[in-house]
Amino acid sequence: MDDPLIEAPVPPVPQDAEPGGVRWLRANVARFSRPEDHPRRRALVLAELAPMGSLRDKAFALAREMRDGPVERTLWTVPVAVLAAELGLPDVSRDVATVSGAYHPHTEIGADAEEAMRRLIEACGEVDERTAARIGLLVQACDATAKLLGKALAAHLPGEDVEDLLDRVLRDDPPVRVTRRWSGGEVVEVDLAERPFGAGPKRCPGETQARQVAAGILDALLC
Repeated sequence: MDDPLIEAPVPPVPQDAEPGGVRWLRANVARFSRPEDHPRRRALVLAELAPMGSLRDKAFALAREMRDGPVERTLWTVPVAVLAAELGLPDVSRDVATVSGAYHPHTEIGADAEEAMRRLIEACGEVDERTAARIGLLVQACDATAKLLGKALAAHLPGEDVEDLLDRVLRDDPPVRVTRRWSGGEVVEVDLAERPFGAGPKRCPGETQARQVAAGILDALLC
């Protein structure tokens, strides 16, 4: 049964953040937005995702190029590099991975994350909501997709179809198990069992793209 808390707002984040830093990113992405700001900011993300095409083939090609290197590097580089290229950006996967470790409001922000944010802002060219949407898209794809791929590689059965493998892992061992919501003046955790991409107005807008990229990488690593 669906938990009604999935429809609740996310925990509030400070809005008076200095432009260009990690706190500014938190304050301007759809993921942590107040209800009045969320539809506008989510629309920016959807506009960035809409033109993306052939992601499975592109992820396959880049993963094949990297196949002789460490698998872990492929898992953390290819999803972000492919999506960044679709956004007209260079390979910013290293900086995105650094920011992803400080992205959520309950995590600490180190100097390395602030430096990485400055470079990402420079790559995007502006300090505005569109830039926040683009960086947020990459950050949210980074950690979750790498973990999904790691679980899929560990769980793969001989002869198993890649799409079936992803379905099974997302059902039985998803990379993100809980999300946080704001209810009764406090932070509560909401179980994401049977809905690995969330639900309601905060459902992940990039589910289709994430699955395509993950499938392409698995095509390359498992063939």
